[in-house]
Amino acid sequence: MSTHDTIPDLEERLRAALSARAELVQPEDLEPLAAPVVELRPAWRSPWVLLATAAVLLLVLGVVAQGIGGRPRSDDDLAPQPDAPRVTLPADVGRDWATGLESTPARVDLDGDGTKERVRFLAEDNGTFDGRVRLQTTLSSTGDEAYGVADVASTIGLVGEGVIDADGDGDQELVVYDPSLEDGLAGAPLVFDHRDGLLVQAVADEPDLLRRGDVQVPGSETAFYDRYRTYQYWIDGGTLYSGQSRDSFARAGDYSTQLPGTLLDTWAWRLDEDGVLHPEPAGCKEQVFDVQDCGPGSGDQVPDLTPATDAVGADEVDGVDGDALRAATDVPDPRVAVVQPESMFLDGEALVVTSATDPTRVQLLVQREDGIVALDPVGEVPLGDTDDNRTWLTAAGQVVTATPVEDGTWQLWYWHAVRGDRVVALPAVTVGQNRLP
Repeated sequence: MSTHDTIPDLEERLRAALSARAELVQPEDLEPLAAPVVELRPAWRSPWVLLATAAVLLLVLGVVAQGIGGRPRSDDDLAPQPDAPRVTLPADVGRDWATGLESTPARVDLDGDGTKERVRFLAEDNGTFDGRVRLQTTLSSTGDEAYGVADVASTIGLVGEGVIDADGDGDQELVVYDPSLEDGLAGAPLVFDHRDGLLVQAVADEPDLLRRGDVQVPGSETAFYDRYRTYQYWIDGGTLYSGQSRDSFARAGDYSTQLPGTLLDTWAWRLDEDGVLHPEPAGCKEQVFDVQDCGPGSGDQVPDLTPATDAVGADEVDGVDGDALRAATDVPDPRVAVVQPESMFLDGEALVVTSATDPTRVQLLVQREDGIVALDPVGEVPLGDTDDNRTWLTAAGQVVTATPVEDGTWQLWYWHAVRGDRVVALPAVTVGQNRLP
């Protein structure tokens, strides 16, 4: 008998055995299950499903509302801002540095307990008197040490310029003056805030607005002069302020057309919880000898334009050879002003020559050891006196040219001697027709 022949017989025997065992089980042998049967509920009635469904609905409603009334979102809304200022915590270095040369400890209530801490300035000795400075103190409220470290342009003469409460938390921040080595820029304030035992240096959101000095206007440089704006900062009533001149001013070397009474756009600086200083507009101020509120007439300063009228002949100028003077000028019938121009800044006599017969002619001469030299006028306006290019010498010694502007005012130009026996007119203020002589 083969293996295939035995399979039907084996199946029959198994069916018979299973049937026999089933017949042995009676109804009384069956018992309920140990755990009660739980009624199944639809999936939508599950609390977790309900919560998830509600969350999805809120999300959808938010997207719809934003699409209807809000602005479209972009990747920039979620992306990190790489240009945002960030505060750097100071490293614990400089414990063994000595007190900075000619530096004076500052007094400031860093922890808000009403007692001022004494902050010392310890300077890094690198042989060049620049680099890092450590601010070191002991907190009066706890007796714990607090310190800060900053890079400065000079470690000599470090002092506290004042104290402020820029974050309104009741304690004080220390303001330290940091001089600048850049041309024209006097420096900027360093602000230190006490945070958990560290004197953290705040960073300005717009540092170009928080500085002191004269800063060149980008793109203003010409062959003979450039333009600059004046920046200033100060502390008043526990608040740090800064200002920028509304107007820019022309300069050539050390000579400038800026007048006393400069109008400033100003800002008050607030410190946020991240240690960043933010500017808030604070209105108009006027800088004369100090900074004061703007009032009626602020910014209306105009130089004295009264003309110098006295003149003498070529042979009547003290200390000047008449023949040499006539040889140096091509002005017919020369007349020499008695008042000497103050803006030439050259050795020897400086002379303003006009003509007794041709009122349009004006010439500037300077006396040298080897004789008298006529200065060559260069720049944007001619040196002459006509209806639309009026030129005269003021009683204060300023050679002025006035040219008309489309709005009806007149642009003033101040003449100033530059290298190469040349003289150039620098733009100054604009004035009304009634201000001209």
